[in-house]
Amino acid sequence: MSEEKIIFSESVKGKEGEWIEEEFCSKDLEKFLAAIGEENKLQDYIKNGWIFPTFFTIFRKGRPDPQISGYKTFLHAEQEYEIFSFPKLGGKVRYRTKIKDIYKKVSKRTGKDMVFVVFETEFYSNENLICIGRSTLVFL
Repeated sequence: MSEEKIIFSESVKGKEGEWIEEEFCSKDLEKFLAAIGEENKLQDYIKNGWIFPTFFTIFRKGRPDPQISGYKTFLHAEQEYEIFSFPKLGGKVRYRTKIKDIYKKVSKRTGKDMVFVVFETEFYSNENLICIGRSTLVFL
C-alpha cells in the first residue's frame, strides 16, 4: 500500500486573508457565554468591559488557505491571545488572519511528517489594535 506524502510550501508564509468587519453586539456575547456555560456573566461584561479571552474566537473567519495536500487529518494544537482591550458593545471589530509560520516536523512516535501552520489574527476596534490571536493546526 503506497502512502501519500504531505505536500506544502513555505511560500504561503505571510499570506493574508481578507479584512472582515463585524458589529459587536450583545447577541454575540450571549451566544459565547451560553456556549461556555457562563450565561450569568453578561452584566459583568457590560459593567466592567472584560470577558474571557477565548471570546475572540467567534471572530475567527477568513483564514488564508495554507495549500496543504496529502494529509489525512489535522489537529488544533495551540491557541493564545494577547489582549490589549475589549471591544465596546455596538462597536465594530475589524480583523484579518495571516499565515504567521508553516513548517514540517517528523513525528517521533510514528516517523511520519507533520505540517504545523501558525495562524495569527489582528483585531482592531476604532483603528486601535485590541488583540492578537494565534492558533496552530497540525496536519497529519
